[in-house]
Amino acid sequence: MSNSSSARKWVLPAVLLAVLVLAGSALRAGAADPRPLSPRVIQASIFAKVAPTYPGSDFGDISLLEGPAFGPDGALYLVSLNASAGQPKVLRLDTGTKEVGSLYTDDRSEFSSLQFSPRDGKIYLTDLASGVVDRMNPDGTGFTTVFAGPVDGRVLKPDDLAFDPDGAMFITDMTGTPWNPTGRIVRLDADATHATVLLNGLATPNGISFTPDYTGLWVSEYKANREDHLVLAADRESVSSGTIGMYANNGPQGLDSNAVDAAGNVYQCVYQGGEVLVWNHDGEQIATIELADGLPKPQEGTTNLAIQPGTTHGFLVVGGENGGYVYRFDALARGIGPSNGGGAAFG
Repeated sequence: MSNSSSARKWVLPAVLLAVLVLAGSALRAGAADPRPLSPRVIQASIFAKVAPTYPGSDFGDISLLEGPAFGPDGALYLVSLNASAGQPKVLRLDTGTKEVGSLYTDDRSEFSSLQFSPRDGKIYLTDLASGVVDRMNPDGTGFTTVFAGPVDGRVLKPDDLAFDPDGAMFITDMTGTPWNPTGRIVRLDADATHATVLLNGLATPNGISFTPDYTGLWVSEYKANREDHLVLAADRESVSSGTIGMYANNGPQGLDSNAVDAAGNVYQCVYQGGEVLVWNHDGEQIATIELADGLPKPQEGTTNLAIQPGTTHGFLVVGGENGGYVYRFDALARGIGPSNGGGAAFG
């Protein structure tokens, strides 16, 4: 066989391969890819200042807000976690007039979440400092502690709380690290008399939100920078399976509270990151909510958000050295219970 004949045999496959590669590229270029090339950016703008800074607090010389949820009157309710003794700790923001009112204060609490129960319409509060769950009327009266007991021999460090439609409470017990994962998910019956550990072995679980159909939970692990998807049994009294749904590359920042809209999108606040990551139900990041500039110092305490039920009006609570602010943004889908503090969807 001559060298020229051998060369011709190699040329033909090479040409054919090049044609196939070019054709494949053309087909891919012409096909519609449902995935965005990069997440869209949503701007959140300042809506109202609701709290001052509190120098000398355990969290530094900052304001630290948490737990926004819309009440039956259409107002936005929230908590000031590090407010000084005697200063407003449970607040009410009239979103029409932007007037801020104080509903409750004391000299001990560090409220880390607020939500309205779908069972009785009352406000429920998790107290990170005391390890209890409290309840009060929407007007601030009738304050009482409904759960204070240890769970399996350990005092709770309750951070966030989500209600199922029957009023049962699902709470993140915010302890643990990736090297010593002691965090838990705890379920309380609607009357707060019986506590069950649904899951343990977590690295500082923080945010917790139901899927729109209440068959599962999205749980953020603050110190692991990951989002867990837990599938619940039909009676929602145990976890039947689960996966690690998403990871976030946040460096030293952590995943704080989360929320889920009617389309199943997961909104995940990044504390000290000044942003919110938005994933769809398949785990693809589809948006980033960023804070508009305008304050003299960086404002990066993005802790929690609420989407007004039945609308796409999003409200994000942000603390920092400038004080405590509520920011406004446009959500990707309408608000439901899991995006209203994890409680009732008034609207």
